[in-house]
Amino acid sequence: MDEKQFPGAVITAGDLSRLLGLPEEVKAEIDHVRKTYPMLIPPYYASLIGRPGSPVWQQCVPSAEELHNPDSLENDPLHEGKFSPVPYLVHKYPDRAAFFICNTCFMYCRHCTRKNTVIKEKRISKAQFEDVLNYLRKTTQIRDVLITGGDPFTLDDDTLDYFLTRLRQIDHIQTLRIGTRAMVVQPGRITERLADMLAKHHPLWVNTHFNHPSEITPQAAAACDILQRRGIPLGNQTVLLKGVNDDIDTMEQLVLGLIRIRVRPYYLYQCDMVKGTAHFHTPYRLGMDIIRELRTRVSGYAVPRFVIDVPGPRGGKITMEDTNLLEEKDGQLVLRALDGGAVTYDLGGVI
Repeated sequence: MDEKQFPGAVITAGDLSRLLGLPEEVKAEIDHVRKTYPMLIPPYYASLIGRPGSPVWQQCVPSAEELHNPDSLENDPLHEGKFSPVPYLVHKYPDRAAFFICNTCFMYCRHCTRKNTVIKEKRISKAQFEDVLNYLRKTTQIRDVLITGGDPFTLDDDTLDYFLTRLRQIDHIQTLRIGTRAMVVQPGRITERLADMLAKHHPLWVNTHFNHPSEITPQAAAACDILQRRGIPLGNQTVLLKGVNDDIDTMEQLVLGLIRIRVRPYYLYQCDMVKGTAHFHTPYRLGMDIIRELRTRVSGYAVPRFVIDVPGPRGGKITMEDTNLLEEKDGQLVLRALDGGAVTYDLGGVI
């Protein structure tokens, strides 16, 4: 992608140092890591960093820890490529599919599941989009399409409208969902014009990705409100990240803050086993403990489901609760699969 399409974005250590005044050794580390994993931070999100090492910093600034990876980590930890019947489409669950509409993001999140895959791809061509549409037309059990990427809201309104219109022409597709982090990292992208366009394509849902209470700003709340006033429901998917939100008090502040801006906490994810993210991984028991404690502190509608996204044909998003945890042995979990059987998940050395 061409990072110049985001004016004022923080791309180099020098850009970041002009904001925060970084020591030379920190600048050298950032520029070394970004040769492998680029840095892209919108000016708005950069203004939330506050200080080196803050929860916001850890989500957006390259760290040397990204280059230290156990062998158990993968470029494509969810094996999405194995469930791609045509390029840019993943069909893993019978009744739903994920459409990778673009490879651009407003920000390169350091914990991203697709940091080794999607942003390295070319943008979908018209012919490839027709292949996607043809597959969806003939696969009539698909009722729900998640539009993801990249970030779909990096596309201009008219281009996004074109994609949504073509998808809406398929009768058996009942629901469209969009996954975006725009409200968190670039809230100015959410305009009245964008929201009016989206409202033409109901039923349409939007899931976003707040990870820390400091991301819930007046600007983010205003962006969410623009969509909500068009009847667009908002859900949030948080990733449990070491040093960012891996304690009960932070998570309580986060979910209560989300409820105040009318965003439903939906999932809390165990960080996927993706290369470049080992330093973010937490013991799975910690996530279970946080959810258990949350239930004693907040209303039920404010408690997300803690899930591990298990790769493979019998995997998927498995809710981590004692009834689904069948066994733990030799660094692996045996979990109750979605079909009621058992599936194995490698903890990658993180217990």
